[in-house]
Amino acid sequence: MNRSTKLLILILLSMSVLIIYNETSNKKYNILNIGDSISLGTNSYGIKDYSYIDYYKDYLKRNKYNVVVNNNYSNKELSIKELLKEIKTSPYIKRDLTEAHSLILQIGYNDLLYKLSIDDNINTNKLNRIIQEINNDYNDLIKEITKYYKRQIIAVGLYKSNKDDYYINLGIKKLNNTLSSNKNISYIDTYLLLNNMKEFFNNPNSHYPNKEAYQLIANEIIEKTLEK
Repeated sequence: MNRSTKLLILILLSMSVLIIYNETSNKKYNILNIGDSISLGTNSYGIKDYSYIDYYKDYLKRNKYNVVVNNNYSNKELSIKELLKEIKTSPYIKRDLTEAHSLILQIGYNDLLYKLSIDDNINTNKLNRIIQEINNDYNDLIKEITKYYKRQIIAVGLYKSNKDDYYINLGIKKLNNTLSSNKNISYIDTYLLLNNMKEFFNNPNSHYPNKEAYQLIANEIIEKTLEK
């Protein structure tokens, strides 16, 4: 093999490596992040900070993905019925669901708090009825989502409330058990994950966790993504 041929082969090999590197380092990855304040990374002092989506994005970027995060449908007051209505009526969220590579869904707490707040005489029977109503809405929501999104839905569960309220915390447990049974989702049990309140909640007067908690949730999301 003469010198010119060797040089040509070396050039071609170098070009191949460069092409492969460019392809793997620019893989577009769309994350659709839907939820309430937790999904936006609200910290223990009520300030929007680093969320589990940010940690998840960092992981993907380290693995040469070109990550695009869509938080357009997340807001503090988001409820299941509100999101369901938007999916049914908005062409934009239908498009975003179709184009998403990952959907991280965190929802249900606002629904529980609202339904408990409008009944002054709550008891176990009424709570069970509330849980069933929310579960029915949730199943309708997941059914609507799966019309457009055909990949794994990762759902972030509800963790223990800082409120010293028997029915709120019982409702959270019941709701987690009910929602996690939906066969179309992969559920993250944050009630168990963040059970140590002193470790993950810096402010006893706040419902929101610290950065360590968000990192832990992100680790669960990453594990579930790798399971696919």
